[in-house]
Amino acid sequence: MPQIDDKRRTVPSATLKTIGVKAADARVAKDWLRALDMDALRAVVAALLPVEPARLWTHGPETARAAEVWNERLGRRTPLPEEVLHDAVRTIEPVGWAPADALRGFVDLATEPRLTRDLTWTFGRYAVESAERAPGFANDTLKGAVALAAWLAHRLPAGDPVRAALPGVLAALCERLANPGLLLGLDRRADWEAFRQAAGDPDETGQGFVRHGALLFGTEGPAPVPAVRPVLLDTTGFGPDLTALFTGARPNAQEAALRLVHDARFAELLAGPGDPVAGGPDADGTWWPQDPARSVPDLVAEVAGRHGVGEDAAVLYLMLLTLPDPTDRNTARWTGWGGQRGGTARLRAAGAELAATGLVVEGSRPKAGRSLFLPGGWIRPANPHLPLERWKLPLYDLLDGETPALGVVVPTRPVAGLYREAWRRVQDGDGPRLEEPEVPRPRGRRR
Repeated sequence: MPQIDDKRRTVPSATLKTIGVKAADARVAKDWLRALDMDALRAVVAALLPVEPARLWTHGPETARAAEVWNERLGRRTPLPEEVLHDAVRTIEPVGWAPADALRGFVDLATEPRLTRDLTWTFGRYAVESAERAPGFANDTLKGAVALAAWLAHRLPAGDPVRAALPGVLAALCERLANPGLLLGLDRRADWEAFRQAAGDPDETGQGFVRHGALLFGTEGPAPVPAVRPVLLDTTGFGPDLTALFTGARPNAQEAALRLVHDARFAELLAGPGDPVAGGPDADGTWWPQDPARSVPDLVAEVAGRHGVGEDAAVLYLMLLTLPDPTDRNTARWTGWGGQRGGTARLRAAGAELAATGLVVEGSRPKAGRSLFLPGGWIRPANPHLPLERWKLPLYDLLDGETPALGVVVPTRPVAGLYREAWRRVQDGDGPRLEEPEVPRPRGRRR
């Protein structure tokens, strides 16, 4: 475990070469190991040494014994697909529960206290508090779990065993939010005193708090401590008092998570698309709903007929039109072209045919991972998000220049429905088009 106690220093390149691990992946492993009990890790390392030390050079370390000590001291965990784990750490902007920890909790749901254990909450002088030191469900759990669930539903194919855990995660979130004693401190600033005066008499006055609908305010400190009691929210994950308070305000991570947990379309996304509409699953039983040929074959035929292109070009156009990250690598993965003999040539041929129609423009843009784009504006969110066309922002409830509330830009409803919405916009005359360049106004002469 080289240098895991030093957060600032990277693992030496020579060590990485010896153990065959990439630098980015080593950072993920190093962060996880540093969070574990150090005495237990020392015991694992000690168990690697054979009883006869000379056997270390002739037979190698006692890995089986070290594994036994690991499971005794640190517990047995379900193995994770490391590529997915490392992608999550690299591409999800943390908004709560760290993606790596949340992913481990997802696959070991039954024993993960953050998803299975309710805590007792009270109002402190400055914030909502729990007197219990043991881990359990909290505000950060809600935000991080919803963000990771949405990301996994996009990152993994239907039929994947990790993706299959997502409905159980959503059910656990709903169960925790139904706890009548749960309080979530509000992640938003406002003039709470002015709000309470405008709201009038409270619906309830208790020991150290007052309640207006689902909003509660602790009254023991120097200023009101705002919180929401989720069990009192309506079926949309909101309530009249919250709606009145945040009229016109963009939802933050907490509000977006509460709404998604109550959204039937989000539940449908996590439940999975079932069998493909056309074709069948791959040999391993999985398939990608991002492939329009399998999820919306009728739209593929419609696009092909309207624009006089082949099926592959129509498939590529729908992905470019709708999805936030249709890189060449992702496109090849979703369609299966990358795993076919001549798949790269097939992707190039589809792109060339599509480019000849004028529906897309060719070019090179930083971090795009592709050479075909919709005509019109192009936005560049801050890392770790990929850039994308401005025309797509309404599909993801984003504004230009806005930081994604949940730290991810992925579908939060079934992809088939997104394809139909994007194509409907095109049919209604709201298709992508080149924008007029903004010409600066001439400056007047100084006098």
